[in-house]
Amino acid sequence: MKNVRPIFVALTTILILITIRSTSAHAQFGGYAGSSLQLGFDAQSVALGNAVSAGFSKHNPMDSTDLEVQPYYNPALAASNTSNTHFSLSVFQLGLDRHYQSLGARLALPPKAGLFIGLIRAGVHDIDTRSLSGYPLGMVSTSDVQLQSAFGIRLSEWVHAGIGFKINRADYHAEMKASTSVGVDIGMLFKLSQHTHWAFVVQDLLAEHTWNSGDLYNQPQSRNRVEAMPLRLKTSVSTYVMDTNLFAEYEIKRFSSEVTTRELFLADGASVQYVETLETRFTSASFLRIAASRSLHPFFRLHMGWNRYLGGLSSNEWRSGFSLSMPFQPALKVDYGFSTSGNHLKSTHIFTLRYIL
Repeated sequence: MKNVRPIFVALTTILILITIRSTSAHAQFGGYAGSSLQLGFDAQSVALGNAVSAGFSKHNPMDSTDLEVQPYYNPALAASNTSNTHFSLSVFQLGLDRHYQSLGARLALPPKAGLFIGLIRAGVHDIDTRSLSGYPLGMVSTSDVQLQSAFGIRLSEWVHAGIGFKINRADYHAEMKASTSVGVDIGMLFKLSQHTHWAFVVQDLLAEHTWNSGDLYNQPQSRNRVEAMPLRLKTSVSTYVMDTNLFAEYEIKRFSSEVTTRELFLADGASVQYVETLETRFTSASFLRIAASRSLHPFFRLHMGWNRYLGGLSSNEWRSGFSLSMPFQPALKVDYGFSTSGNHLKSTHIFTLRYIL
C-alpha cells in the first residue's frame, strides 16, 4: 500500500493537467516552431518513449549500464549526479535528408548541486527549390541549433529543483535573417518513496522565433512575424517493481498563433477600404507515454516505450532499444534506440556513446 499512495498522487496531478487542457481549444497537431529540436536527446531516453522526466527511481545494484536521464527532459535531474562527470554523444539516423545530433556533459557541483550542458544540431539538407513555373532554383538547407544548460540542486533528500536556459537559433534560408531566441525550463523532482519518483516540468517558457521574409520576396513593407514555441507542461512518474523500471508521462503542449483577419468596407459607395485585425489564438495538444526498462544481464539492459498523441487516429509510436556496458572498458557505455513513426516517415535509429570519468 505504501507504493500505491505515491502513484495515486501522480495520477491526481495528471487529472489536474487534463482539466487545464480543457480550457483551450484542441489543436490539429502539425508543424510548429522548434519542433525539429524535440525528437529527444539520446538513444536510451528515446527507446523509453521520452517518458523519462522523473528519471530512474532505482536500479539493480548488479547492473553496470549506469542508467541516467539527461536534464534535457527535466533540469532538476542535474542534481542527481553526485560525483562523476558524464559525457554523451548521440547520432540519429533519419530519412528524407534530415540530420540530428546531440552532445551532452553532466558535472557534479558538491555538495548539493549539479550542472548540465548540452548541444543539439538538426536540419534538412538538399531541398530542391523550384519557381512557380517549375524551373529549378537550386538546393537549400535548413539548420536548427540549441545550446542548453541546466542547474539542479538537492533541496533535501527527497526534493530536487532545477532551472534551465536554452539558446535557440533557426536558419531556414540564405535570404532570410536567422532567428535567435532564449527559452527557460523549470523542473521539480519529488522522491515519494525509495522506489517511486514524481516530476513536474515546465519547458520552453518565453521561447519564440521572429521571421521577416521581406528580402526573400522583395517586399520592403513586410512586417515581422512572431512564432512562439509551444509551452510544454509535463507530469511524470517512475517506479521500480519486480526488478523492472516503469514510467508514465502526460504532456500538454500549448500553442499560440497570430491570426490576421481582413474585413472589406465600401466607403461612399465607391472607394474600398480594408481593415485588418491581428488576433492571438490558443490551442493545445496532449500526449501519453508509457515505458519499461529491465536488466537482463549485468552488462545488458532492454528498453521498451510507447508514445501516443491523444488527438489523432493511428498516432501510436513504438520504441525499443538496449544499453550495453563494455566489460573491457567499464567507463564506456553504448546505447541503441529504435523508433517507429506515426506519420509514415522512415523509422529512426539512434546510437549513443556515454563515457563516465
